[in-house]
Amino acid sequence: MVDIDLIRRKLSRLNMYIEELMPISRKGMDEYKKDSYLRFSAERLIQLIVECATDINSHVIVEIGNRPPEDYRSSFINASKTGLISAELSDKLKGSAGMRNILVHDYMEVDDEKVFNVIPTAVKDYKEYIKQVDRFLEKLSE
Repeated sequence: MVDIDLIRRKLSRLNMYIEELMPISRKGMDEYKKDSYLRFSAERLIQLIVECATDINSHVIVEIGNRPPEDYRSSFINASKTGLISAELSDKLKGSAGMRNILVHDYMEVDDEKVFNVIPTAVKDYKEYIKQVDRFLEKLSE
């Protein structure tokens, strides 16, 4: 059974991470590059946002009777298949799993410009994620 209270708590935390990330996007690129605190904060917040959303995805996917996603990327694909989020939003968010992996595992040198430039899109897309998950939960509650 989908634990609606658990998901609502995770959505609240996800919203908090997004709110913390928003002011960083209002900084200039030069200030961002020079300030390690801003860079590390943005990187960690992006990681937390992706992980929080994939936790929600995995919970719903498993609780409605499907196999757990194999990775972060597939959690977004499977979330759209279960009706948690739209296929369009899934397409937008699945790439954030790759960014998370780069940040966490140091697969390659972190490109500060790429991270900085993804912040406004991440904020917008994950706010939409919250809205769509809220609608899904409302349908479950009916």
